[in-house]
Amino acid sequence: MKWPGHGTAGALFAAVMLVWLAGFALFMHLGRVSPEQAGTVLVVFPPSMTEDKVFGNIILAGGRPIRPTWMPGTWVTYGDTAGFAGRLEAQGAIGAYSSTPFLPQLAGCFAYVDAKAVQLFTMDQ
Repeated sequence: MKWPGHGTAGALFAAVMLVWLAGFALFMHLGRVSPEQAGTVLVVFPPSMTEDKVFGNIILAGGRPIRPTWMPGTWVTYGDTAGFAGRLEAQGAIGAYSSTPFLPQLAGCFAYVDAKAVQLFTMDQ
């Protein structure tokens, strides 16, 4: 028995995925910080790199690891000298991004809830 229309659905799914991947790659590229950036950054190392090696590379770049994220090889870090992001990339990082790499409009409710929670818990009383 032949299932008509599945070829069209498969092609539509593939087209949507290609457009989504291209958009995601573009936004990740635009979200990178300049190599001269200092401060708090989200750094992404290859997933094949061990957490100990990532931790050591952050230290060698002159930064302080703040916390790992749920994604392998991805850490929130802080460096107070200019060129921190460039030194992270020299230590093997795939990229360094602002601490919130996605604009709130792109991250949706995750960025909104996170920003509101930070604001709530950092209020001076």
